[in-house]
Amino acid sequence: MNNEPNQIFSDLVENPKDYDVKIKVGEYPNIKEFKAHSIILLARSDYFKTALSSRWAKREDRFIIFDKPNISPLVFEILIKNIFE
Repeated sequence: MNNEPNQIFSDLVENPKDYDVKIKVGEYPNIKEFKAHSIILLARSDYFKTALSSRWAKREDRFIIFDKPNISPLVFEILIKNIFE
C-alpha cells in the first residue's frame, strides 16, 4: 500500500464508510451534517473523548448524534479535517 495513514483518514472525511457518528452543525438555513467514526474522534480529540463519554450525545439506532448549532459548518469542516489528518 502506498497510502499514508493521514491520507486514509482524510479519505474517510470525504467519503465516510461505516461511520457511527452524525454531527449536525450550524443554524437554519446554514446547516450541514458531518459523518464520522467514533474510534478516530476518540483517538485524536480530547474534546470528543469527553463528548462521546458523556450525556452530550444522543444515541439513535447505531448512531451517536450531536447537534452543534453554535458552530458554523465552514469552521467545523476545518476542525474535522484537522482531526482526520
